[in-house]
Amino acid sequence: MQINILVYVFFFQSLVSCQQDQGNPLSLTAGIGLVSTEGRPKCAEKAQPISADIIFQSTDGGQTWQDVSAGLPVDVRVGRIFADGGEVFLTSESGLYHRSSVDAAPKWEKEVFLNEKITDVFPGKFGLYASSYRTGFFQELSGTDMWTPMHDALDDKTVRTIIETPNGNIFVGCESGIYKSTDGGSTWQQVFDEGVNSFAASGDVLICGGYRGMLRSTDGGEHWECVLSGAGGAYNTKLIGDRFVTITDGDRNEASSDGMTNRLYTSADKGKTWQRMDEGISQIRLMDEMFDVFPPTRVINDIEQAGEHLFCSLNAGIFRSSDWGKTWELVRPSNGKKMINLAVSGKVIYAVVVVGC
Repeated sequence: MQINILVYVFFFQSLVSCQQDQGNPLSLTAGIGLVSTEGRPKCAEKAQPISADIIFQSTDGGQTWQDVSAGLPVDVRVGRIFADGGEVFLTSESGLYHRSSVDAAPKWEKEVFLNEKITDVFPGKFGLYASSYRTGFFQELSGTDMWTPMHDALDDKTVRTIIETPNGNIFVGCESGIYKSTDGGSTWQQVFDEGVNSFAASGDVLICGGYRGMLRSTDGGEHWECVLSGAGGAYNTKLIGDRFVTITDGDRNEASSDGMTNRLYTSADKGKTWQRMDEGISQIRLMDEMFDVFPPTRVINDIEQAGEHLFCSLNAGIFRSSDWGKTWELVRPSNGKKMINLAVSGKVIYAVVVVGC
């Protein structure tokens, strides 16, 4: 009985402390942060921390950048970013986040049915695909918030890349090679037996970045040939305009004298032949000598096109080119960040600072 009385007294005192100034309208507004007074109630809520320096966007060709991180958890560990159809998706070690790029007041929301670590997102005819390295991959059920597993019959769950061809065939790239499904993931056939990491396609030509070089197929993915060897492993392979582009580990037979630890290659003939396009990036050394602000070695992380500009992210920051990579200018320094991934929706370019996956 004595305990109950003490609880009641505590509750009554707390209630009085929050209501003692109800006759004064300023006291009421002070509790919700509209007016600041010395006599504001003790029960006012603490301000929540605001996320910052995670994801940025530019709508003017990289001239200015806006921080659009607000709404994300402050401790989120992010990886890749994907933009498509007015939606922006952000992968993280705690799941998948998305926001609309067309809403007047867009906000980040978490996909409630994807609680796994999500490592990448890919387009699909009937819904997006989301990969979870070592778990497999999932497909979004169009028009719903549901995601269905696609990996039940897949032998290797180390999914790094996914592509769906116009005829509905699905290809996944794993540590053990390339797998193909012609029946929506019910069964899988291994069509290549070495590790791969990124797909791109143009017409009936499939390109795949592999740990030993660039692979190419012209028969629906049944057979693959190496078309770029001696340049190290190829990754972050994509189609930009009418050209294939890939980042490689670097030429093993060439001593690097420009401070670059990897290389950028392009192909204008659907992947038959490849040419270097990073010579302009190596000119950043001149900036080093003038300003002494960039790291002594430079790593190419990602490349995208927005409008008439190419954007390339290095550990030094984001650079822009208007002449297809012949010359580059710095548009956003990294401020000590080591890896930045890019995504494009129309003329909007997004940049995410990678922390984790």
